[in-house]
Amino acid sequence: MPASGRTVTLDEALAIALDHLKSGRLAEGWDLYALILDADPGNAEALHRMGFIAGRRGDMERALDLLTRSVERAPDADALFNLGIIHHRALRTEEAIVTYRRSLALRPDFPDCEYHLSEALQGAGRLDEALAALDMLLGRHPHFPAGWRQHGDIAADLGRPGAAVHFYEMALALNPADEQSQERVAVQEAAFRTRQAAMAARLPDGRHDLRDTTILIPFRADSDDRKRNLRWIAGFLLKHVDATLLIGEDRDGPSDVPDALGPDLAARCRHLHLRGNDTPFTHKAHLINRMVEAAETPIVALHDTDIVMDPVQYALARDRVRQGGGLVFPYNGLFFRIMGQEVQRFGYTLSAAPLNVVCPRFSLIHRNSPGGSAFFDRERLKANGGYNEVFLSWGYEDDEIVERFVRLGLSVERVPGPLYHLEHARPANSSEQNPFFASNRAELDRVCAADSGALRADIAAGRLRRPLLSSRDLATPPPSPRMA
Repeated sequence: MPASGRTVTLDEALAIALDHLKSGRLAEGWDLYALILDADPGNAEALHRMGFIAGRRGDMERALDLLTRSVERAPDADALFNLGIIHHRALRTEEAIVTYRRSLALRPDFPDCEYHLSEALQGAGRLDEALAALDMLLGRHPHFPAGWRQHGDIAADLGRPGAAVHFYEMALALNPADEQSQERVAVQEAAFRTRQAAMAARLPDGRHDLRDTTILIPFRADSDDRKRNLRWIAGFLLKHVDATLLIGEDRDGPSDVPDALGPDLAARCRHLHLRGNDTPFTHKAHLINRMVEAAETPIVALHDTDIVMDPVQYALARDRVRQGGGLVFPYNGLFFRIMGQEVQRFGYTLSAAPLNVVCPRFSLIHRNSPGGSAFFDRERLKANGGYNEVFLSWGYEDDEIVERFVRLGLSVERVPGPLYHLEHARPANSSEQNPFFASNRAELDRVCAADSGALRADIAAGRLRRPLLSSRDLATPPPSPRMA
């Protein structure tokens, strides 16, 4: 390979190309690496460095091809790390995790790789593994500021603003110029103050004062788990908040609520029983709207039978509604599936505190869930169409009301902290096996394609309303309504 009137060796060419790369002369480095590959098409280092340059230029497909070819020929910790970065940027999170782990198998003490692995694991909802990666990183490199910042990010995700502030302050102590930590510590300090104020406002008996709120719990006893969970959730709510509990059913025949709750709890809850639905499937949206109409408080909160969260989050969500929030989720979107022994522990303690401790080891159902619970100003909810009764059984009704509120110009907000879902059996009524799932999806797509004027016309004409589901609807699921 000629250079300055003489032929250089391949190793010399690689050294010169690397010097170009380290000095920021990416174009010169690219050209020289291309010449090296002309002479040695399988050269792993040249493939690696060209893949790195392609990634810096934003050519992700080319970067992926070059880096993949490089590690196939000669697995190298740096090349695998850079390949992991490409997967990560392309949102191929699981591939990124596998690739980062391959890199660390070759070089266990690799701080940048451990940091990026923890980010990818957090993104995949595997928070226990993310924390383990950070523990390894910070145990060996306590002066690695990005690791402390990442620890703060996970604490913030888990609704622990005090801990998050501590970790961000550690990052700032090591790197006062870290703008990300500066911004995030301010957000978490504000969240901590808001949370402390809500805790200080509790009643003398320790409960949060939600006497202006009716918590709406739609219920269908489609399994023994559901009845168990209703009893535990009602007990949990009455233990931690002073609010009206309204439990709704939409089925023919005698009510299942007294048997599920027992006489003491049943006497402390209101009950609305709609008769006429002689199917095994709920008409949840229709039921919720009738519950909203029956409520006597200015704020209403939908609350599924099987979900739990830190009680302070209810107070924070109610406060946001008081301040003008349109739809306020009492959690930040993280939706953990709680299983096994921890479900039984909750039934014994009726406390979210143990779940707050162990939740990182459970799987994350959703990072940005639209379901489980939502708080509304009652009159604002009614004026903007309530829940869409075109939705039957389970599927997409929660997604739809978020999309509709956004299109109508209403705010959709969240408060810090996760939500926990207690495991239960899933008969057809609670799964994609219900006969209305496809038509529910079609209705969501229709609303997503509509503008605010068309949606307001739908609301005014009553097109989001329909009679209670019955066996007459089972042969042919009702089509989605058409815009006027």
